[in-house]
Amino acid sequence: MSSLDLSNLELGSEEAEYSSVGFHYIHRAQAGRIVAVAEAFREAGYHLEMLTAEDRRTDLEAMRLVYTFSRLDQLDRHMVTVDLAPEIPGAQAPSLAGIYPAANWYEREVFDMYGIRFDGHPDLRRILLPDDVEFHALLKDFGRIEDAPDEGAANK
Repeated sequence: MSSLDLSNLELGSEEAEYSSVGFHYIHRAQAGRIVAVAEAFREAGYHLEMLTAEDRRTDLEAMRLVYTFSRLDQLDRHMVTVDLAPEIPGAQAPSLAGIYPAANWYEREVFDMYGIRFDGHPDLRRILLPDDVEFHALLKDFGRIEDAPDEGAANK
């Protein structure tokens, strides 16, 4: 295990107040750098704690991936965010499944719920919803009442 060195990874990084946000550092990375970032965390003995997404199309005009890395032997938590294209389908990032095997499941869930694709994923298919559905349930515009057909109009 080596010490964590992120200095050459072109990250926007800031120290965070752990008691307020639950992380010691918050980093911003480009999608093309996330594999190198994950490799640096892995080499320094961190595990991939979580990967999820946020639909930030209305406020940031982006889909956002959120990765958290931590250690088991000491309290040291890092959050890494990656902003992607706002188009669904269209948002893509490299897969981390080759570095962290657990990423396989996290990436499938993000694909299923948000529609974000992971290049190089060994088996990117739905994990929660049926294979034949044509929606992503955690997108903010999914199931908006104003987009629903007027049921009353059909009965008139």
